[in-house]
Amino acid sequence: LHRHGGSVSLSTGVLVRICGRVGAYRQRSSIQLKMTGIDPTFTIGAVEQQRERVLALMTAEGLLGVNGQLVVPDLPLRVALVTSVGSAAHADALHELERWGVGFHIFEIDARTQGAEAVDSVVAGLRTADRLGVDVVMLVRGGGARTDLVAFDDEKVARAIVAMQTPVFTGVGHEIDRTVVDDVAHTACKTPTACAAAVGERARAFVDHFESLAEAVPVAARD
Repeated sequence: LHRHGGSVSLSTGVLVRICGRVGAYRQRSSIQLKMTGIDPTFTIGAVEQQRERVLALMTAEGLLGVNGQLVVPDLPLRVALVTSVGSAAHADALHELERWGVGFHIFEIDARTQGAEAVDSVVAGLRTADRLGVDVVMLVRGGGARTDLVAFDDEKVARAIVAMQTPVFTGVGHEIDRTVVDDVAHTACKTPTACAAAVGERARAFVDHFESLAEAVPVAARD
């Protein structure tokens, strides 16, 4: 069920406030609740309250800038991509990395990015990525209803990023979306494509600089 332009999507664990009436089903001697409406404002408010609570904790503990202090190599070729493999976000990120013409070594780590299992799945994916010894981890998910992104506001996911020894780049949701992972990550990008572009641009800049130096060597030798 979607309301208010797709801002609310009902799934397991989402808090809702509904309007309805209670009735009796005589054949089975049971009580029924017939829902006639749902209040999306309540649900969005609950999501935002959860986000603010986690942000307040991270801020109080001085954790927001921890991952951001990690050094990203000038040539980040080993990339772990944590996402729902087979999704549009997965395809967009891979396509954008390929577009830069750099020889990336990409480790694809499948994770649930929505639903009751999403938090534990994303945490497991991030921990796996951190053990690979890569240069950077990309955590991406495409857009959707605001309630589809609740896993990325979860305290467990935030703390998993803070505990990592690898810089994390995020690209979660649409351009207007902002989740807790964006605040605790090394670099927050607006979309999966933008996330891949940030990594690709950094690598391409180093390659271009190296090639320009290589071209300058024969000229300097002749002089």
